[in-house]
Amino acid sequence: MDDHARVIAAFERLHAAGCPLPIPAQRERIATVAFRRWRSFERRSRIRRPTRADRIRDLARGIVDALEPDPRLVGPLMRDYECLAETFAAVVDPVPDDAAAGSGSCGHDEARN
Repeated sequence: MDDHARVIAAFERLHAAGCPLPIPAQRERIATVAFRRWRSFERRSRIRRPTRADRIRDLARGIVDALEPDPRLVGPLMRDYECLAETFAAVVDPVPDDAAAGSGSCGHDEARN
């Protein structure tokens, strides 16, 4: 299974676990935006020594910018966007210790496996 298919499958599990964001109609678009944003981070970032958490926050902001008509109005839904970004990162750039991928901060962690 390639990265794209694994991301779509993780989004399906995330939605089944209760996350309102990766609805079927938006999964492909979210994946496309997420891959582009993840791959361009180093070129776009001005952070001297970025961490994985910096990348995940940037990814969440990018997904919000792509999907929301007015990103300033996202409010508490931002946590779900961050969860979506953490799930994406765990699939495309797994780390040996899942805690480093943000496990525990997302209410839908079981969707990552």
